[in-house]
Amino acid sequence: MANLTILVLGSNGFIGKNAVEYFEECGYNVFSPKRQELNLLDCAAVEGYLAELKPDVVLMSAVNINSLEANVQIYFNLERCSHLYGQLITIGSGAEYDMRNYRPKMTEDYFKAHIPADTYGLSKFIIGNDVAKSNKNIINLRVFGIFGKHEDYTRRFISNNICRAIAGLDISMNQDMLFDYIYVRDFLAVLPRLFGVKAEHRNYNVCSNAPVSFKLLADQIAQVHPHDVRINIKTEGSKGEYSGDNSLFSNEFGPIIETPYEDSIAQLYNWYAEHPDIEAMVAKVRG
Repeated sequence: MANLTILVLGSNGFIGKNAVEYFEECGYNVFSPKRQELNLLDCAAVEGYLAELKPDVVLMSAVNINSLEANVQIYFNLERCSHLYGQLITIGSGAEYDMRNYRPKMTEDYFKAHIPADTYGLSKFIIGNDVAKSNKNIINLRVFGIFGKHEDYTRRFISNNICRAIAGLDISMNQDMLFDYIYVRDFLAVLPRLFGVKAEHRNYNVCSNAPVSFKLLADQIAQVHPHDVRINIKTEGSKGEYSGDNSLFSNEFGPIIETPYEDSIAQLYNWYAEHPDIEAMVAKVRG
């Protein structure tokens, strides 16, 4: 399987960068054109690129959180060319279930119970809905919380608080809640199970099945940090739960093996601590 050709789209982003690194480590032939090399909004350019490369797998991780039109257009530019690749895997989101109506351990059959109103959620909903109706070689993987290196440390909870601790600031959260996190490398490790396989379904939740509290994650960061650090919770109580059920995926493709939080957070902490730009990151977090 390692001689497969994988096209990673969105390689400037968090999941895309990690995917390129991971699949190259695994020995796959990885292509990751940048925006100036391939404009995903250009229908003819996308078709021409795919016709020349003919990848076995296309991993679609490119996203514009501010543009429904761009996200949907990119998807359909790829969807219409399904004869030019072996398989398309799109990175969906728990936001497809509508953030105003989340409930614990959402299953795939909860989809369409509510329609998202936000730009990001609605664009992912439109894509997931089309994938569900399609008989093409396309699978949509709904990710809930995902963390790891290359994520936006200025706003993502785990990376932001690692950088805050390194900067000598309090670990901080507005309010505790239960959140369904998966380590990015654990997510990427399950993808090869899908390669070349005719899946029984089109949409799958790929999540931990074990939501974790922000407070526990904060405690893990504090334990890794070599100095004492305070944990500041601005509002008492719990904000609720954002979680999915991965039974549909795990029953078909096997269980999702997760790195314990104490190990994944330690790995991420060390990556930041040794990052050549950590001083600039620290300055940005301090404001």
